Amino acid sequence: MALDFVAGCIGGCAGIIAGHPLDTLKVHIQSGRGSALQCTKALLKGGTLSTAYRGVGAPLGGIAAVNAIVFGAYGNTRRALPNPQALSTHATAGAAAGLMQSFACAPVELVKTRQQLSKPGDGMPSGAWAGARHIIRTGGFKALFRGLCVTMARDCPAFAIYFTSYEAMTRGDQSVMKVFMAGGAAGALSWVVLYPIDVVKSRIQGDVVGRYAGAWDCFVQSVRTDGWRSMGRGVGAVTLRAFISNGACFTAVAWTERVWQRMADDSGVTNVHYAQTNTISEAVCENNDRQYDV
Repeated sequence: MALDFVAGCIGGCAGIIAGHPLDTLKVHIQSGRGSALQCTKALLKGGTLSTAYRGVGAPLGGIAAVNAIVFGAYGNTRRALPNPQALSTHATAGAAAGLMQSFACAPVELVKTRQQLSKPGDGMPSGAWAGARHIIRTGGFKALFRGLCVTMARDCPAFAIYFTSYEAMTRGDQSVMKVFMAGGAAGALSWVVLYPIDVVKSRIQGDVVGRYAGAWDCFVQSVRTDGWRSMGRGVGAVTLRAFISNGACFTAVAWTERVWQRMADDSGVTNVHYAQTNTISEAVCENNDRQYDV
């Protein structure tokens, strides 16, 4: 479990750093600030990536806590079910992990989204903790969990889809290329299927003026104002980010586990633990991609 946690944290951080600019682009597109090209030009204005990395502190700061929740929920659920290797078990454990991590994920994503959408003069500080304190100060503690229910509605089925499809695609072949492609494909699949829910979540969490009364009201207003196509805005950036972020995550996880293997070999420890925990270490990568989507 210690190896899983350390490798997952390192891999998750790598995935967030690699994919955050595309996540920022996605949030801007979802919020109706223009086309992909227009939002890209706005983010790159000034010749630096500082705007694209705005809000990265929140997901990096919360990764350890969220990983602990996911590892605990996913691992314990799999062990508690009759057949831990069955695809249905992976789906059930994934749904349980998605449900539990939503409680930590929702406030982290809210701070990130508000910072990504903030403009000079809005009063939104750049730091993760400072951003959370600002939201609590201006809207109360309850405001920090705005979008929690829609986050659950997104993550429970999304994690079930991811874990099941990833396990199905990698059985019998754990080569580097297979793992990378399967992780990207599974991540993209889970995002595409539930992307409209993520659009609603981003709009609700980015709403600082009280425009939406709830998730359904946000959906109705968005479709009425921007049409059905608004529910698919930014899906291209998400798909691309899924491959980049998961690729970086899997690479970092593999590197961490290779280092552990070398240390284990030097001390005479067998590779049994590595084989038993390999699946759960890989599983955290998609979690980090999703929980900070953002």
